[in-house]
Amino acid sequence: MNQEVQKKRILLVEDDRSISGMVCDYLAGEGYQVEAFYDGRSAIRAFPGRQGDALALIDLMLPDVDGMEVIRAFRQTSTIPIIIITAKDDDADKAMGLNLGADDYVVKPFSLIELAARIRANIRRTTRYDAKGREELIRLGDLLIDNAGRRVWRDGKLIELTRTEFDLLFLMASSPGRAFSKGNLYEAVWKEPYYGNENVLNTHMNRLRAKLKDPGKPGQEYIRTIWGIGYRMEAPDAGGVEGGSL
Repeated sequence: MNQEVQKKRILLVEDDRSISGMVCDYLAGEGYQVEAFYDGRSAIRAFPGRQGDALALIDLMLPDVDGMEVIRAFRQTSTIPIIIITAKDDDADKAMGLNLGADDYVVKPFSLIELAARIRANIRRTTRYDAKGREELIRLGDLLIDNAGRRVWRDGKLIELTRTEFDLLFLMASSPGRAFSKGNLYEAVWKEPYYGNENVLNTHMNRLRAKLKDPGKPGQEYIRTIWGIGYRMEAPDAGGVEGGSL
């Protein structure tokens, strides 16, 4: 069995017991241990103090509290990857879930093969180890980026970033001035092929850009949009604007 998935625990919050059963059976065959909850309150009550969960799958449409509330509760104490399961192919719902700290989403009806691939990609992002990169400190303008501690400061003030936001920032800050296509960024951070998955990337990027902004310097931008290509990171005084926010 692949060592990557051995003894990995998945927390599943899904009220449809037939879907939950299929997901549990399939993921068990992939080497995961899945604990299922059928309502949001039970999952929220059980979550604090849990150790060893590799990832959470959360349905947005639950019978009591909705999945958004579950995501909020989980994010108060944990940074584990969260994948949204939604029956609505609604960009607003996806964006809201990602804004609350979810990392990815799948839309019902979904392929179990695709779900497993997304789970592997998100777990891989949290367990990869780069011996060289872990010790790096990057200074860019007013920013100090600590890869070992996965922390970022602007003018000495800590900026709270999600794991995905930090991964995007560190990747671009490691090569300031380089133009990254959206495909480059998605495949490097999500560790899966890019098929025009712009909604996920754009939502995380817009949140990252907003967090990096200094209210006292309204014209300051660290991340530039390069129209038709993607993004470039640079110190705010490194050059002119070639684009704007998406």
